[in-house]
Amino acid sequence: MLPHVVLTFRRLGCALASCRLAPARHRGSGLLHTAPVARSDRSAPVFTRALAFGDRIALVDQHGRHTYRELYSRSLRLSQEICRLCGCVGGDLREERVSFLCANDASYVVAQWASWMSGGVAVPLYRKHPAAQLEYVICDSQSSVVLASQEYLELLSPVVRKLGVPLLPLTPAIYTGAVEEPAEVPVPEQGWRNKGAMIIYTSGTTGRPKGVLSTHQNIRAVVTGLVHKWAWTKDDVILHVLPLHHVHGVVNALLCPLWVGATCVMMPEFSPQQVWEKFLSSETPRINVFMAVPTIYTKLMEYYDRHFTQPHAQDFLRAVCEEKIRFRGDPTAWSTGAHCLRKPTEGSLLLHHPRRGRREGDQGDPRV
Repeated sequence: MLPHVVLTFRRLGCALASCRLAPARHRGSGLLHTAPVARSDRSAPVFTRALAFGDRIALVDQHGRHTYRELYSRSLRLSQEICRLCGCVGGDLREERVSFLCANDASYVVAQWASWMSGGVAVPLYRKHPAAQLEYVICDSQSSVVLASQEYLELLSPVVRKLGVPLLPLTPAIYTGAVEEPAEVPVPEQGWRNKGAMIIYTSGTTGRPKGVLSTHQNIRAVVTGLVHKWAWTKDDVILHVLPLHHVHGVVNALLCPLWVGATCVMMPEFSPQQVWEKFLSSETPRINVFMAVPTIYTKLMEYYDRHFTQPHAQDFLRAVCEEKIRFRGDPTAWSTGAHCLRKPTEGSLLLHHPRRGRREGDQGDPRV
């Protein structure tokens, strides 16, 4: 029997949003997309909320701490570079695709937000995919430009050269450098609702990976549903260890905290030892939210079994975790594995685990 603390971490399941993605329509507005959007446009991307959170810490990564204001300003500057490179009229890419390959750090958020600010559709690439897979995604999505952090230029350069797609290197100065006050530009008259936002590629279990387009309205529906059901607040601090080319890592673990002004602590790679150290650390910001996939939970429990064998260590872990971690999810999800929930890329997370438990006599939520 595993100790109580392991069972406690098993309760950190994947929440499911109670909304389904709608089909997308392509439409460009011909206007700039770099200012906070009008209050009436309820489908606006997450970056339009950033200036309201100002100097709150948005991200903590291998490069340091980044405020919402800094991320916004850096993204705005990069969006202008994208538009210059693509020669777009009026500062609007009109939903042309922007592929980007970044580490799990601030460079990813800056590339994503800049893609949206320039009116493009973000297409995140995965750093562990071989060149042939990257070529397929860039070609299939018909990307007009590719952004890449410096560590991935060697991998991507021959790919984009073969495809004839321009490559924009992301130097550290772009996503960590000094920032200026964001420039004031006109608020778009037309909304974001039906504009394409992001293409996520499926895992390819039934053939070649397929690109799934989400509109800004799709993403907002999922994010706000999760924020409500999981009771996200600006005081939350999530430890992010997931890949950033699938819905779980992009929407659930990144866009949800950024939507409410919370803090996301991003690890460049998953390491069981470093995750446990983050859980137990007294440094601020202190982690209180964590989500992962079954393989990650298994590796965390294996590390626990090997390294936390003494009763006093287990008692310490239990006390720290009970104090720090704001648990969410189905209490049986990780103790039995019977309710390990999955989701399709096109539907994100369709349902959610009940945060407040089951009412006596009911049958619970349907499982998918």
